[in-house]
Amino acid sequence: MRNQTMTSRSVQKMIETETLALTKGQLFWHYCIIGFFLIPPIMNIINIFKYYITHTYQGVRTVGEMATWSYLPLIPAIAFYYIQKRRLRFKVIDVAADADTFMNAVKETAKELEWKIIDQKSNLIVAKSDFSWASWGELITIIRDKDKILFNSICDPDNRPSVASWGMNKVNLKTFEQYVRLKAPT
Repeated sequence: MRNQTMTSRSVQKMIETETLALTKGQLFWHYCIIGFFLIPPIMNIINIFKYYITHTYQGVRTVGEMATWSYLPLIPAIAFYYIQKRRLRFKVIDVAADADTFMNAVKETAKELEWKIIDQKSNLIVAKSDFSWASWGELITIIRDKDKILFNSICDPDNRPSVASWGMNKVNLKTFEQYVRLKAPT
C-alpha cells in the first residue's frame, strides 16, 4: 500500500522534476510488463551458456537462432520501458489557481468520477479510482504550484498490473482540467 502521506520534500522534488515519485514496490509493478518480454532472452542466454560453457545443451535450435530470438523481444521491452517512464511525467495545466479554486475543482471531479481521496493538503491531492468496466483503477496525483497545476493519472500500481486504462487516465485529466479552468479566475 502506498505511503499515504507525502513529505513536503518529496512534493517539492516532484514539482522540480515534473515526475511522479513512487515507492519501490509501486515502481516494480509499474514496470513489471517489461519482465515478460525479457523471459525469452534470459532463457536463450541460459541455453547459450549451456551450449558453450557446460556443454549440456540438448535443444534443437542453433546458437544463431537462439541469439536471434533473444533480440526480438528486446524491442517491445525497450518500447514499454519508455512508455511506462513517460506515464510518470506530470501533465502541466497552465492555470494559476488559489487553494479554494483548486479544492473545488478536485471535489467536483472526485464527485463526478468517484475518486477516493487518500491524501489531501492545500497543494496536493492523491486519489484513487476503483475498478470499472474500463480499468482496474487509477492513481491520481495533483500538485498545485504557483502558476501551474501538475496532474498525473496512471494505472494503480497498488492494484493488479495493467498497461492500459482504456482511456480513463485521459478522462481523469480532461474532467479535472475542465473544472479547474471553469473555476479559476481569469
